Amino acid sequence: MLPDATIDSAAERLAEFRNNNALDDILSQYAVLIEDYKRLKSDYEEEREGRERYKQLARGQERNPFALVVVDGDGYIFGERFFKDGEEGGSRAAKQLNNSIKDSLRRKGLESCEVMVRIYANLTGLSKALCKNGLAGAEKRSFSSFTAGFNRSYGLADFIDAGELKENADFKVKAILRLYADNAQCKHIYFAACHDVGYVSDLIPFRGNRERSTLIRTPSALFHKEFHRLGMNVEELPGVFRYVPLTYASSTAQAKTSLTPSNNISKFVSVPYINPTIKRNTNDENSVCSFYVQGNCRYSSGCKFSHVDSKTSSQNNTPSSSTMGSSTKNLTSDWRWGFSITKSNIESLPRKDDIPDGHVAINAAEDRLDAYLTPPDPEAARCLKTLSEEKRFCNNAQLYNSCESDNCGARTSFTFCTFEQIAVIELAGKVIVVSAREFAQQTILLSNVDGYNAENTIPYL
Repeated sequence: MLPDATIDSAAERLAEFRNNNALDDILSQYAVLIEDYKRLKSDYEEEREGRERYKQLARGQERNPFALVVVDGDGYIFGERFFKDGEEGGSRAAKQLNNSIKDSLRRKGLESCEVMVRIYANLTGLSKALCKNGLAGAEKRSFSSFTAGFNRSYGLADFIDAGELKENADFKVKAILRLYADNAQCKHIYFAACHDVGYVSDLIPFRGNRERSTLIRTPSALFHKEFHRLGMNVEELPGVFRYVPLTYASSTAQAKTSLTPSNNISKFVSVPYINPTIKRNTNDENSVCSFYVQGNCRYSSGCKFSHVDSKTSSQNNTPSSSTMGSSTKNLTSDWRWGFSITKSNIESLPRKDDIPDGHVAINAAEDRLDAYLTPPDPEAARCLKTLSEEKRFCNNAQLYNSCESDNCGARTSFTFCTFEQIAVIELAGKVIVVSAREFAQQTILLSNVDGYNAENTIPYL
C-alpha cells in the first residue's frame, strides 16, 4: 500500500500534466485566431482601397458631362441659307445647331453638358446633289468649304467624310452610337438619322428611355413610323435643317430637250455608233471639259477647255427617272393623237428611204434620230380593239411570226396590214424612239413593222 505522500505527489503531477496540455491547445487556437485576423484585415484594406477607387471614378464621371449629337448627313441636310455662304455658312450652321441643342438640354436640366456633334456623310455625293440644286459648285468636293467652316466653329463639332461607298455613313453612325451608349459622362444622345429604318435595331437598347435619348425629326426627310414605336423623345430643331427635300432637274425640261427641231437633222454617220453623251476633248478651245462636268477638273479656271455648268449638262445628257418610266406614254399622248407641242418635230424626222444602208441619222447634238413611223390609222385601231376584245392576239405570233406554245389560247393566224401592225405596236405601248437618250432607256423590237430593220437596233452603251 502506497503512503499518502506518494499518492498526493502523483495527483499533483497529474494535475500539472493536464494544465500543460490545455495550455498548448489554447496557444494553438490563439495562433489560428491571429492568422484569421491578419487575413481579414488584409481583405478589409483591399475593400477599402477598392471603394476609394470607385468613389474617385464616380467623381471623375461627373466631371465634363456632355451630350452627343449623331447626324447622318446624307439624309439630314442643313438649310439652304447656310450653303450659299460656303465656309462662313458652315460656321453659322454649327452655331445654330449648337444653340438649338443647348436650348433642349436646358429644358432637360442638363445645361452643364457640353455638346459633341458628329456628322457623317458622303461629301462627294452630297456635293453632286447640292450642285444639281444650285447650292454648290461643280467640283467633286465643292461642299468641303462648308465642312471646313463647320469643323472650325467648335472644338467638339465634326463634319466627317465617310467615303463614297453606300453604307459607309451608316457604319460610322452605328459604331459611335454603340461606343457612347454606356458612357457615364454622356448624359444624353440626340439621334438625327430617322429617315433610315435600318437604324431601328441599334436603338432598341434605348427603348422607352426618354431621359437618355432623343430622336430628331426634320421636315425634309420621312420620319419612319417604326421610330415612334420606340417610345423615345422626338424633337425638331427649327432653323437648322432643310424644310423641303432636295430637288433635281425636272423631267419636263429633259423631255423637251430630247425632241430637236427639224433644222438640227443635218447629217448621217456610219456604224458602229458612239454614245453621244460621252464628250471628248479636242484642241478646240470651245470643247467641253468632261472632267469639270464630273466635278474633278484639277486645272480649275486655268483649264483650256470650256467649263459648262453641270446642271445644264445633266439636263441635256442625263435622263431622269421619271422620263425613263414615262417616255413611251408621253410620246403617245403628245404626237400620236395630234398634240401640236411635239408633232412638228416628230414629222421632221428622216424617212427610212433617206437613210443610207449601214448609217444612222443624227442631229447637230449628235443624238440618234430614228426613222419616222407613220401614225396608226384610226379605223385600223378601232378594228384591232374590237378584235382584241373578242379574243386576244398572241404576241409571239404577231411580232415574231411564230408561237411555240401548244396551249396558247390567243389568236395566232390573223394577218395584219401595215397600218394594223402599227396599231398593234401602239396598243402594246411600243413607239419609235426619237433620240439616243430615250433609246438607251428602252429595248424596242419592231420586227413586223414595215420599213424597220430590228437588226440595226443599237445596244445601250
